Amino acid sequence: MKNPQQFFKAQTNQVINKSTESFGQFKQFLFAPNLLTFVISVVVGNSFGATVKELVNTVSGVLAFVHLWLFSKSHVMNYTFITKPFGSFFNSLITMIFIAFIVFYTIKFINDTLIVNSVDKWGYNQAHADALKLQQQNEKTIALQHQILEQLKKRNDQ
Repeated sequence: MKNPQQFFKAQTNQVINKSTESFGQFKQFLFAPNLLTFVISVVVGNSFGATVKELVNTVSGVLAFVHLWLFSKSHVMNYTFITKPFGSFFNSLITMIFIAFIVFYTIKFINDTLIVNSVDKWGYNQAHADALKLQQQNEKTIALQHQILEQLKKRNDQ
């Protein structure tokens, strides 16, 4: 080791370059559209599944209430068969809405603040962007065709 300063500087630069490269790869992995779709599907789908389960429990509670009321000798009206599952369903529904709200605005925040290039943004749809460009080009083409037809009509009238 002839010059320790140069050796230390070279090692530091190598660590910084590798860290920057790793961070870039991690960022690319984290912002991958397929990963995002999977995460959203799991998070929101899990809360949606819980909401459907509670809805089934609510319907089951209503049926139990009606069955007890119709077929018991004293026609008992036990409202807990309805109120308890309905409360759980309502709680699950509100939870699902909050989770979807938080996921949506988290992605919106990340897209608006951390990602500069619109192609790299989560939820970017290349086919949709291409369709919008094609639609704009078609509108321009139609406008030009109208102008050409008007000019041809003016020439024929002269």
